[in-house]
Amino acid sequence: MAAALGAALLFAVGLSSVPAQSQGSDSDINADESSLFGGDEVVESPAQGPKQSADPLASTVKTAQTRVGGTFEGDLTPTLLWNNLWDGTSSLLDPETRSLATTLKSTIFFDARPKEDFRVYGSFKVAWPFSTTSGSVEIPNIKVFELFADFSYKDMIFFRFGKSTVKWGVGYFWSPADVINLEKINVLDAEAQREGPVNFRIHIPVLGTQNNFYFYTILDSNSVKFETTALAARAEFLLGTYELGIGAYYRYDTAERAMATVTGPLGDFDVFGEAMVSRGSANTFVESIGTSSPYTIVSSKVADHRDQYYFSASAGALYSSPKDYVTAIAQYYYNGEGYSQATRSTLVANAQIALPAATAGHNATSIAELSSALAGLIYGSGQHYVGISFSKSELIGKYISASVIAVANLSDGSGIVKPAISWAPLDYLTLSLSPLFVFGPADGEYAFLAGGDKVSLSLGITVSGSF
Repeated sequence: MAAALGAALLFAVGLSSVPAQSQGSDSDINADESSLFGGDEVVESPAQGPKQSADPLASTVKTAQTRVGGTFEGDLTPTLLWNNLWDGTSSLLDPETRSLATTLKSTIFFDARPKEDFRVYGSFKVAWPFSTTSGSVEIPNIKVFELFADFSYKDMIFFRFGKSTVKWGVGYFWSPADVINLEKINVLDAEAQREGPVNFRIHIPVLGTQNNFYFYTILDSNSVKFETTALAARAEFLLGTYELGIGAYYRYDTAERAMATVTGPLGDFDVFGEAMVSRGSANTFVESIGTSSPYTIVSSKVADHRDQYYFSASAGALYSSPKDYVTAIAQYYYNGEGYSQATRSTLVANAQIALPAATAGHNATSIAELSSALAGLIYGSGQHYVGISFSKSELIGKYISASVIAVANLSDGSGIVKPAISWAPLDYLTLSLSPLFVFGPADGEYAFLAGGDKVSLSLGITVSGSF
């Protein structure tokens, strides 16, 4: 089971190890749209000075045309994998696994503005293979990523309804304050735009200030009813050169949460922090795993923890020097909903006893239940994490750049380090070389999911651009 999980993790990491040098990304496009109609955050940071207007429409040019654009990305990534390079049992010239992965995808958006105070925006994702088969039905591989309408009342109250990303958190690798979006941050691709829910937003800027108030009604697309509809509110205040955000989230059938964020300059750095407190938890906790048949798994859900409070927080700093083409980010994350190391070690040890026994006994039900419980138990189970990102463009000449990402679970001593160097000989073509190192004890989060201390080497050929 560990080998299968490891293969899946490293395959996914191999695909993400190519730093695409596209002319524009999904997040770039969305940032462009947000700058035109306003997002959930103040667009300019306090370090850049006060904004001239709190009106998100003030700089919008009236047009009756519809703008259409998007991004394209295609890459081919051969990857070599060594299972035990450090102890000498793997030969450097004879890796255990050789794989070839390819990606072909595009995001297409439209931006229709028939009037100055009315806008409809949508974005769609398509990827190869262009269809999947379910039984005898062929389903196109097309996804509606965003679809919403913006309008206003006398340029004083601004409304948005539809499916859109909601920008609450300020963290880079982790964001405990982001309690609304449907996807968590991928630490190896932290800048990728994440999918948001269907929501109705009311934005009220305070005229003459940079203070803003937001109110949300958030629908659950899998079950639209009163009990599954969430309500949320957020306020933003500019205090000197720092921006402070506070918010709250309520849904009847899950944990209530409150959050706070702060961003601002500190010398040559931009610092950011966020915190979240939850009454109960939206997670399912594994309480115990039996080591003998029937391998009983005892779990508890939110209803069993409504009398408990969970606190999570994160803090970090960003340094950017455009003249030196350098960007560096560091972040610490405390996961208050993680397991203590003692509890986690006991549960993992019991699962490691039960899973091989269930497999030997061909107990398919127990194997499936144990595998699911183990995956949920391991991933994101630590309480202390740290992430570092460093990048330098124009490293050698104008077209060669380098970067490194390091992420570690401090609770169990496991982690991932991914350096990369890329060369862009042509405007739309990038060649990348990226080794990846997974380290830690056998029951550590990252090492366990990878199946051990793995080392891989990927060569990426990427064609990308925007239109």
